[in-house]
Order: sequence, then C-alpha cells, then structure tokens
Amino acid sequence: MAVGCMCMRVPSSQIAVGFAALLLGLMVVVQFRLQEVVPPPTQTNQLLALLRQSEQKRQQLAQQVAHLNMLLDKRLSQEASAAHLQSQLVQAEILAGTVPVEGPGIIVHWDNGNAPAAYQLSDIDLLLLVNELRAAGAEAISINGQRITAQTEIRSAANYILINDTQSAAPFTILAIGSPSTLSDALTLPGGLYQESQQEGLLMTITKARTLTIPAAPPALLSGIAPVNP
Repeated sequence: MAVGCMCMRVPSSQIAVGFAALLLGLMVVVQFRLQEVVPPPTQTNQLLALLRQSEQKRQQLAQQVAHLNMLLDKRLSQEASAAHLQSQLVQAEILAGTVPVEGPGIIVHWDNGNAPAAYQLSDIDLLLLVNELRAAGAEAISINGQRITAQTEIRSAANYILINDTQSAAPFTILAIGSPSTLSDALTLPGGLYQESQQEGLLMTITKARTLTIPAAPPALLSGIAPVNP
C-alpha cells in the first residue's frame, strides 16, 4: 500500500495579506519610537526658551565680570598711586630732616691728629665730606649729632665750627645712612678724602654699621620749613 504525501497549499492572497499586516505593524512601532525620540513642538519651544535664557544669563555674567575687572584695575591703580605718594612723602620728610632715620650705613671718625694748623679740619672739609656722601647715595647724614639737611649751615666761627647754629669742633663723628660698601668706597677712592687725610696728618677711620639712627633736625631749623602734605 503506497503512502502518499499530502501538502497544503496557502493561497497567495493570504500571503499578501500577512505581509501587509507585518509592514503595518512595523510602521506602528517605528512611529511610536519616533514619538519617543523627537519631542513634540511644545517641548521644542520650551528648550529654545531655556537656551535663550541661558545665553542672556551668560551675557549678564560676562558683563558683571568685566565690570568687576574694571573696578579691580581701578582699585589697584589707586593703591599704586597711594603707595607712590607715600614713598614720595617719606623721601621728602627724610630730605627735610623732619623725621629720624634708621638703617645701615657708616660711621666716620675724623680728627686733626698731627696735622699742622694749616691742614686742620675746617668747615670746607666737612662740606666736602657731606657732598661726597650725598653723591654716593647717603639718605641721611649727621655730624656730632646734628642732622644735615638742605637748610643746614656749616661755617667757621672763631675757633670752632657752627653746624645748625650749634658750636662744634674736632674730633667729628659723622653718621651716614645708606649702602655701607658704597659710602665707604666713595671715601676711600684713590685721591679721595681718606687718602688726603693720611697725607695731611689727619686721622680718619671708617666703620661699617648694620644699624644707625640719625635724629631729626632741631626744631629751630625746622621752624622755617613748610609742612609736607601728601
């Protein structure tokens, strides 16, 4: 008995309907996914509004930063000007001798020694010494405790020398505030005051000091000086 194979044939119309149903399902799924990815118009407008607000905020912050930088630059400029004026005031007070000065410098002891009468120390010698020290950058100078300023008068009178109208005579102790090495070198140069003193029989010793204090000029000398205003 022969066994036969029974095969069922599906009509082509059913295949077409099934394929169409499959495509329709895929389209529904794709549309649903697109709705999840692409926001609706209302959300898009909200995002654009947020972006505009963020840009406006960024511009406002940039303007605030620029304004603060301008204020900082102005403040720094004012502080620099104030510091410069303060430095000028201090220098003016030092030059006028209205304030005491403290700092490193040198001590010069100057005496007649064995010098003949014609070579003994005079007002001219003291003036030369003061000029040498000032040229070497001395900030403040005193002779026998008398502050030397632009108003100071050094002159001979009988057997003594007047300094700020105060009688003084050898030996002289001169204090000068400034760079100790520079001030010392200025006096010990070949042909300078130290060498001349040795040749004339005068005694001069120069000592470097870490800290010296030079007093202010006497009140009588300062009475004719107008106050310095910053």
